[in-house]
Amino acid sequence: MSTTRPPTRPPARPAGRASYSAGGTFNTGILFLRPTVKGRAFAEEWHANVVSPPPGSRYVSLTSDQQVFNHMMRKPRQWPGVDAPHGSAVMREAWDGGRVTLGSLPLALFLNGHGYFVQRADLRLKVSPFAVHATYSLDNHDGVAKRQRFREAALWAADPPPRPEARYLALNFSTPPLVQTKIDKYGRANAANIDVHSAALNAYVAELRDALALARALGRTLVLPRWTCWCDRMWSGSDDIFHFGCMYPGSQDGKFVPFACPMDHVLSPAAWAKAEVDYRDAAILDQPQLRASGAVVDVGLEPRPGWTRKAGSLPLGTSAAEARELLKPLAATPVLRLPHARGLLCSIDDAAAFNSLADRLLRIPTWCAKCFQPCSKELAGWLPAEEIRRGGGWDKMSYCMKVDVPPKFDAGGACSLNVQP
Repeated sequence: MSTTRPPTRPPARPAGRASYSAGGTFNTGILFLRPTVKGRAFAEEWHANVVSPPPGSRYVSLTSDQQVFNHMMRKPRQWPGVDAPHGSAVMREAWDGGRVTLGSLPLALFLNGHGYFVQRADLRLKVSPFAVHATYSLDNHDGVAKRQRFREAALWAADPPPRPEARYLALNFSTPPLVQTKIDKYGRANAANIDVHSAALNAYVAELRDALALARALGRTLVLPRWTCWCDRMWSGSDDIFHFGCMYPGSQDGKFVPFACPMDHVLSPAAWAKAEVDYRDAAILDQPQLRASGAVVDVGLEPRPGWTRKAGSLPLGTSAAEARELLKPLAATPVLRLPHARGLLCSIDDAAAFNSLADRLLRIPTWCAKCFQPCSKELAGWLPAEEIRRGGGWDKMSYCMKVDVPPKFDAGGACSLNVQP
């Protein structure tokens, strides 16, 4: 079976794998059962305990086949409840005192969601996994979230190729100046912290305001960038991520921060799906149709003073109407690509409707973590006192990051930039 334990330095050989896997949840998403007499007997009993658990048994209150599997494999009221000596390749005494031998599929070849989509352990270990399991997905942990993970990793083959008539506006990634200033302050080796990450998320959604607004004004589908994250994100604030270099506890030996953010570290895929706003991931730009010569035109952005009108160029602080007119000669180009969107738009048409949409789409998902000591002490090296208080962490043992929704466009047409000039 597979495991939910995050890969740290997965061993190249099977030896030692079992004791590590025993300390985590046995995951039934990827499972191999040998068709022996005992294997068949286990499968039958497992099925019975899921669909019709015996009254009064410990399986009655369980809600999934995975929970039942874990309870069947482990001895009651013991942890880990299986015999997994250090250095062993298998776990014994599993299921009713040892009726089966339990093994863990090698993490490097059967990667869970954190190991593949966040750590990219396959690149670090220079292996090609047999399978990737979309565990550790965030947002609603549902099909939308899991499909999104596969899509942005270019592993989702169910979508049709880009239509010939499709038109896209791609937002390229570049490090925002304020974020770069903070990276320089700490030094890149120490930049994996909540201060840098918070500033990055604020900047990312601010830029996205203008990119989304321009895409809608042009009638194009927005292509999201590959953002860089400086802190991991957990689905609950139950662990002290700060104590482990802003990495999920147990994964810190991988030294994977900074990393390419999955969308659900920055935005809610569910919110975008509910709003029925079409978008694409940066992986779509690797499609053969969009790699052809002339398929992508990079739009130049220049300060308004000194800007001269030329093809494929926009002045910063433009309006959506002006940008639409200036880019009209490129209407047949499949992809227009922005180098960034900082200070791009001053005003748009129908600002009230867009502001309502942006308020739903451009919200950073909840980001919380425990503190090893009072947050006022643990976070003092990164955040000012007022920010720690704002996150509810002053003299407490937990902190929730607060990221503001980007500035709204003015309904009266006055200039409202997404960054301070």
